[in-house]
Amino acid sequence: MRVFKGKVAVVTGAASGIGLAMASRFAHEGMKVVLADVEDDALDAAVSDLKESEYDVMGVVTDVSDADSIRNLARTTLEAYGGVHILCNNAGVTAGAYPLWEASINDWE
Repeated sequence: MRVFKGKVAVVTGAASGIGLAMASRFAHEGMKVVLADVEDDALDAAVSDLKESEYDVMGVVTDVSDADSIRNLARTTLEAYGGVHILCNNAGVTAGAYPLWEASINDWE
């Protein structure tokens, strides 16, 4: 994708660190950005900071280990923006004992 303006990005773990950096960059490029994180206060602060720069962003409290929470993130994003062009699954913790693509549902939970 060469044109980012007007596209939609969803970033999990977006309240701080790498997730916030990605969300900020996407917003700077003119994307509509959905920030998802389990930390309500940090998420609110991140969204507020980006909105101060007049970026089109929204926050959705999301626990990536909970399938219903992920479904809510998807539903909320689609209702607000109609689609997703970039999805960054940044949130989570792993022991790294095997490749991530070999993880079971139990590992994700």
